[in-house]
Amino acid sequence: MSSPDVWFFAYGWALDKSLLKKVIGEVDEPKKAVLRGYRLVFDVFSPSWRGGVANIVEDENNLVYGAVYKINVGQLERLDEAVGVPRIFFRRKVVVEVEGIGSVESVTYLSTSGRGRWVKPSEQYVSVLLKGLKQLRYDDDIIQKIKRMATEGQVE
Repeated sequence: MSSPDVWFFAYGWALDKSLLKKVIGEVDEPKKAVLRGYRLVFDVFSPSWRGGVANIVEDENNLVYGAVYKINVGQLERLDEAVGVPRIFFRRKVVVEVEGIGSVESVTYLSTSGRGRWVKPSEQYVSVLLKGLKQLRYDDDIIQKIKRMATEGQVE
C-alpha cells in the first residue's frame, strides 16, 4: 500500500522547483498559494547559505506568498533532513489558499531558532527566492516587496 501524498507549502528556497527537485527528487508543477495569519521574516542564520533564510511567524494581519507541491512521505522526510528538523526548523500543519483549488491542509516549516531580528540573506539565496516567485508568475509588485524585505530588512 503506498503512503498518501501531502501538500507542502514552500515560501523560501524551495519556491525554486529545480532546487527542490535536487533535494527531494521529481516533483509536480508547483501551484501558487497564500498562507494567511503569518508574516515572512528573514531571522534565521544558515551556514550553508552564508546568511539569513526565510522563516514565517504568526501575525493575524499578514499573509505569506508561496507555492504548494504535492509530495510523498519519503520526500517529506528528505525535506525534514534538508531544512534541519528538529534542530533548526519544525513541521507545522497549516491551511493555505491554492490558486484554482481553494483551501487545502498543507505542511510547512517554522524556525525553532528565529532570532527575532533581521539576518541579511546572501545574494545567492535572494536570487533563488526571487527566481521561484518569477517561475510562479507572481506580480512584479509582490516580487519587489519580498526583495526589499530580504535585502533591506524592511517589514511591510
